[in-house]
Amino acid sequence: MYFQVTVLNQVLILCDGASKGNPGSSGYGFVGRSSIGGYLEAVAGGLGIATNFIAEVMALICADEWDIRRQYWNVCFSLDSKEVLQDFISGKVPWIVKNGWKRIMDKLHSISFRHSYREVNFSADKMAKRGSALKRGGVMIYEEKPIFLGALESENQVYFRFC
Repeated sequence: MYFQVTVLNQVLILCDGASKGNPGSSGYGFVGRSSIGGYLEAVAGGLGIATNFIAEVMALICADEWDIRRQYWNVCFSLDSKEVLQDFISGKVPWIVKNGWKRIMDKLHSISFRHSYREVNFSADKMAKRGSALKRGGVMIYEEKPIFLGALESENQVYFRFC
């Protein structure tokens, strides 16, 4: 498996949700990357008690809201949840985020999705786990790459998945 950056002038958002139990203490996390692979910002947020699925959905929604605030209009989302990807691609968005998703879609110029295994989406996985330790509504924003993230995903690196 390989990590790939996006096309020119498109922001890549690595998203993930985490839940300690299902349902359990949940959070989301995402890391913004430029089209040349540079670090933009990372965010971890607490959701309170939720399922894994809802944590994944909220990661995508919160990342979308971040894009709009930062005026990134051409976005590619990378998630490890095939179920969430299929739902958003097909337009079968969960009812709890339906109105928010419609507002987001009206503002973004271009949006695309891709599936990434956790092994190639590890920075977002770390952020989501941090988010699950936060209280509901708590948010940590890292304008500079935090030390705990270590090296970010690299385009020239091969990643292995062990089943």
